Amino acid sequence: MDNSFIIDNLLQQQESVRLEFKEKPNKAMIARVITSFINTQGGDLIIGIKDDKTINGVENAEKVHNDIKKFLIEEIKPNAPISVQLIQYKRKEIILISVWEGAKKPYQYKGKIFTRENDVTKISNQENLNYLIKERKEADFHWERRTVLGAKISDLDISEIEKTKNEYELYKQRSGFEDVEDFLIQMGLIKNGNLTNACVVLFAKNPARYIPQSRIRLTVYPSNKTGDKFINDRIFDNNLFKNITDILNFIDITFGRSIVVEGVLRKEKYNYPILALREGLLNAMVHRDYNSVNGFLQISIFNNRTEISNYGGLPEGITIRDLKTEHNSILRNSDIAQMCFIRKYIEMLGSGTLRMIDDCKRNGFNSPYWVDKEDITTVTFPKLAIKSEEDNEGVNEGVNEGVKSIVVEGESEGVNEELNILFKAVGNNPGLKAPAIANLIDKSLSSTERYIRKLKNVGMIEYRGVSKKGGYYVVKSI
Repeated sequence: MDNSFIIDNLLQQQESVRLEFKEKPNKAMIARVITSFINTQGGDLIIGIKDDKTINGVENAEKVHNDIKKFLIEEIKPNAPISVQLIQYKRKEIILISVWEGAKKPYQYKGKIFTRENDVTKISNQENLNYLIKERKEADFHWERRTVLGAKISDLDISEIEKTKNEYELYKQRSGFEDVEDFLIQMGLIKNGNLTNACVVLFAKNPARYIPQSRIRLTVYPSNKTGDKFINDRIFDNNLFKNITDILNFIDITFGRSIVVEGVLRKEKYNYPILALREGLLNAMVHRDYNSVNGFLQISIFNNRTEISNYGGLPEGITIRDLKTEHNSILRNSDIAQMCFIRKYIEMLGSGTLRMIDDCKRNGFNSPYWVDKEDITTVTFPKLAIKSEEDNEGVNEGVNEGVKSIVVEGESEGVNEELNILFKAVGNNPGLKAPAIANLIDKSLSSTERYIRKLKNVGMIEYRGVSKKGGYYVVKSI
């Protein structure tokens, strides 16, 4: 994905406690700055741009990118999520390094502890060091690091842990874990022989057995408001990684995809902003307040919008306005967030909401907006909706989810609707002749034949067999 919009956003800002520009890729200097970011508020370092924002780029950028990434991951201790991205910007290659504020302070490089004061990186003094140690002790008593009474290794999905361990070993190549249990111990997900809450949410086969509020509900409503009636209502009560996969599959089936025809070319297009919805779901799962037994995560699909709501308001210091710019990402559940980063569900640190807005704009969807009220954060995707029961009247009952919708470029919306009805009728009833299709979709024979010709011309359907015994079929390559 083109992430140049992130650079556009950062270039509008001045160097600060969370942002610095570097013209040259000096690894030692970069490590000091990144360590100071992790010890303070997190932040972004851009390499290849001067202090005055002149864009010079980086020579041999791919090699430099790989060297810096390996160097930072190995040299900064303890381990922390570090995102190193190579970005094409105005025909130059630059490197963006992003980090969250760390949860295992103090972090150090070459035995020295660095912190950030305004736009300056400094070696930590004793007062700052005492504060960092105090923060570390407080973090160790956070909900996700408390242990779960009665939970055992046998309650965990070992295959998901193996996937995460393997990804971590690719991320930090000299890790060296004896087995999955050793991995969980080194990641802080097992403490004193007991599984932590974060470990159960991430990897348990049935986390709701120990943490009932970890469940996620997805409801599809026939109208624009909640009520007793619903089209579908599902509870997802698996571990976080299984839930992500299952929910995204459900959303994909619900909204579906279209085949867009441009001349003789055909391509598949999602009927929803896949990256934005994925980011919105992950934000809710990572930032939700699991500590409260009343905590929830609700996905609601209406006939005029889609909402993702989670218990847990925006962290102190973050406002709704901040979500529309590059901002400090204050993690409510840092251990859960780190595992999502390792699994590559989180690609760039601290830019999720920006990526959501950009994805919607790029793909022709309305931009999402956020509401933070009474400890509930809700992101709404306007007009991202299913058709109501009334809208679906007149469409043949035989249409199933296996036949995709199509969009023929150059045709009006009304014609495309008629082409879709015919296309799906053929897909669900292969081998019919024009008169039978006309009867099925309740159209005149002349209109049906005209729509058949359009679909044949763009290669969506074809006639098979001899004149009297053949019929129409969807082209198999679609």
